[in-house]
Amino acid sequence: MSLSVPVYGTESSLPAFLDSILEQHPLSGSFAGQGALPIEILIVNDGSPDGSSLPKILKPYKKPLKKLGACLEFLEHGTNLGTFEARRTAVQASLGSYIFFADPDDTLPPDALHSLYTAAVHSDADIIHGRAECKKAFSQADSELYKNENFFELEESVKKVRLGVFKEMDLLSSFLLDKNHSGLLCTKLFRSSVVKSAFADIPHTFCTMTETFLIYFFILLYARSYCGIEDTVYTYHIGTGITSNTEISSLDRWEKACTAASVFTVIFSYLEEHPLNLPRSAELFTALEGLCRNHARMNIRHLERVIPSLQAEAYAILCDYWGEDYVKQIEKSMKDE
Repeated sequence: MSLSVPVYGTESSLPAFLDSILEQHPLSGSFAGQGALPIEILIVNDGSPDGSSLPKILKPYKKPLKKLGACLEFLEHGTNLGTFEARRTAVQASLGSYIFFADPDDTLPPDALHSLYTAAVHSDADIIHGRAECKKAFSQADSELYKNENFFELEESVKKVRLGVFKEMDLLSSFLLDKNHSGLLCTKLFRSSVVKSAFADIPHTFCTMTETFLIYFFILLYARSYCGIEDTVYTYHIGTGITSNTEISSLDRWEKACTAASVFTVIFSYLEEHPLNLPRSAELFTALEGLCRNHARMNIRHLERVIPSLQAEAYAILCDYWGEDYVKQIEKSMKDE
């Protein structure tokens, strides 16, 4: 099993994540005799400003992990290529039969990997999907920034799993139209061959927002089986990382938020050359257009978090990514609502 962990500005959170790996229950099954935790952990430094501290952070974990049968690998980008490309680097370097995506500012419950691996052995599914739990990681002082967030809705969403084993089905329609399971990437274990096929279809893209949707969309084009389990396999810490609701005081951070537009540019460009050949293709395309509009609206709303002195430049960047005409169209629809 390979764990993909991209790092950019989250060095301080990494020890808690690695501690949660050390606390994992042993795996069993066909891996018996190969160690208690026969996994590789691929840490990818995506050109992080504090990336030079990573070797020192990782060093104390190498021996304890090795005793458990786990291997800690360190990969680096010379410059910041974005979270999507960091995940690609880990996927290309991975040797495991299955791949698990994780973020370094989150943690895993003690039986997460055991639950996912056991389900993979028993079901032989391309996707194993467990539930997540949410923990608020922001301070009381920052709580005002989250006053408009619907935490109940988020907590319910990350627990949405379609229980059971399903084979030879239209998984894309199941996800986008029937909405019977969440698209959270980090609660799933994927067959490596499926993931590598998906990444081969995606052009190199600078993307740090909504990149998990991009990855999952292409995975669903290749996956033919899904297994949903009741177990909680991921702890999502709200208020950490680039998606936190803190004030935006740099254009670099704002531009990363706008890269959500790249996700839909890639998807719609792909579909122009490779139209969907599924029973509900027209409905799927309409659903994708709706998601595109929703993400554009979200970006426009997030403009209010940009400091006043950068508002004009931030708006120009927004238009560069989404297209000025499209932004104005969305703004008009928001005013009419």
